[in-house]
Amino acid sequence: MSVMDGVRIPMEKTASLLKWNLAGEVLIPDVLNEGEIENTDGCRLATELVHKF
Repeated sequence: MSVMDGVRIPMEKTASLLKWNLAGEVLIPDVLNEGEIENTDGCRLATELVHKF
C-alpha cells in the first residue's frame, strides 16, 4: 500500500462510477499547504504528462 492510495483509490472509483477515462495522474506527497507544490517537481511532472496527449 502506498502513501497516496488514500487519494488515488477513491479517485479511481469515482471515475469508474462516472464513466470517466483517467488520462494520467501526478500525485505529490508532502504537499499539504498552499504554495508547497512550488518546492517540488510536481508542476514539471504535470506539464510533461499534458504534453504526452
